[in-house]
Amino acid sequence: MMIHFVSLRKTILLFTLSFLSASCAINPVTGQHELMLISEQQEVALGEEASPSLRWEFGGDYRDSALESYLGAIVENIWRNSERPQLPYRFSIQNTSVPNAFALPGYVAITRGLLSELENEAQFASVIGHEIGHVMARHTAQRLSQQTLHQLGLAIGASALNGSGGGDALMTIGAIGSKLILLKYDRSQELQADKLGVKYMAMLGYDPYEAKKTHIILERVTDDYLRRLGRSQNTSSPISDLLSTHPRQEVRLSEIDTMIRSLPPYSLYQDGKHARQYQDATENMRTTNRVYFIYDEAEQAFRKKNFTTAESKVRQAIGENSRQAPFHALLGSIKVQTKDYASAESAFNSALLLNPGYQPAIFGLGLVRYYEGSYSRAIDAFKQSLKLYPNHGLSYYGIGKSYFKLHEYREATPYLVDIARIAPRDVDVHGMLGICYDSLGEIKPAVIAYRNQLTVAPDTELGRHARKRLAVLSPLL
Repeated sequence: MMIHFVSLRKTILLFTLSFLSASCAINPVTGQHELMLISEQQEVALGEEASPSLRWEFGGDYRDSALESYLGAIVENIWRNSERPQLPYRFSIQNTSVPNAFALPGYVAITRGLLSELENEAQFASVIGHEIGHVMARHTAQRLSQQTLHQLGLAIGASALNGSGGGDALMTIGAIGSKLILLKYDRSQELQADKLGVKYMAMLGYDPYEAKKTHIILERVTDDYLRRLGRSQNTSSPISDLLSTHPRQEVRLSEIDTMIRSLPPYSLYQDGKHARQYQDATENMRTTNRVYFIYDEAEQAFRKKNFTTAESKVRQAIGENSRQAPFHALLGSIKVQTKDYASAESAFNSALLLNPGYQPAIFGLGLVRYYEGSYSRAIDAFKQSLKLYPNHGLSYYGIGKSYFKLHEYREATPYLVDIARIAPRDVDVHGMLGICYDSLGEIKPAVIAYRNQLTVAPDTELGRHARKRLAVLSPLL
């Protein structure tokens, strides 16, 4: 997924430069001093920068205002009773079957795939409490500080050895994207988050032993999800990689037992589980989630370019629940691939009737307009897509290519530069960049871009053009 883009890059670069005034900070959970390159204010800013893109990297919002209100009240109660209650946050249910949850200053999220499989309020509180624990203990800030120190060391080393290049290495720190805030935590951080999670549960009257059941459910749901993808936790995938640092289940359950026994005296509110309320509130989601299993099959077929199967499956999903914007947007994407642009536009518009801010459908309309040669309208759609999903690489590429098609080379260049940086093996981008620089009279960057094109794809039309122009431009350097 392409995630290396401008606004977040600037923010993290500023964080990196702040190392000059770094000092030890007191951890709000442990009370111990620790080296921290990121202040609380910067931590909040990073969360605010990252959350719009994270929202779409995990499927966008699952739209159920009553459910969000019910669960949001539980999240608020946990957050208000945590170590840093003054931090801002927004709660979201992410519309993806990937079983996951995460939190950062400014954003707390759980996915439809995990939420649908939990049995009661206490288990939900366990998941959210664990994720909030990561935030309160500043685990993300710790990992960012460690990575910043490591990359800064590389930058300084490059500068010392070569007398140059340090600035380029330093800039790569800023090119890390919103996924960095989901860096894998180490084992000690996971266990500390477990400890905080059970503490919050007991404090608020939930049965902390439900935390053990939650981990068993997560293991099962993860296995089921990976099995539907034809994978297992032993094969590399984003979710199996994310779980790779988690303690083994039997060890973790034993340690949670120890954590619970060491809690100060606590009392349960009613039965401490609240299953009936939870089951009633999530009933519609659980029904919808099962239809998404069909959609997931359609999406898998689409990724494998089996468009006939993908269309059959997504139409089956629409037949069972026509109120889901992702179903119609996927149908639109299938129609784009089969070059049925009229049907694609109709499907994307159906998605937008259900959810006017559904970014994949807005991006899809940009694709339709691009392929139909309506480049100015394509740019409008791609820019609207970027406002919703600031790190969406394909929208950057769409804008760059559309400006290129309009021969507006100065406008195209910054978008194509970003794509060339994060997708250096793309078969077209270097050639297009070469033409942009060439047309603007910038000989040196044009030569570099043309040479990169010959390295990546010398036998394409752009490759042949690059070879011809290099014969003319290289002697001028």
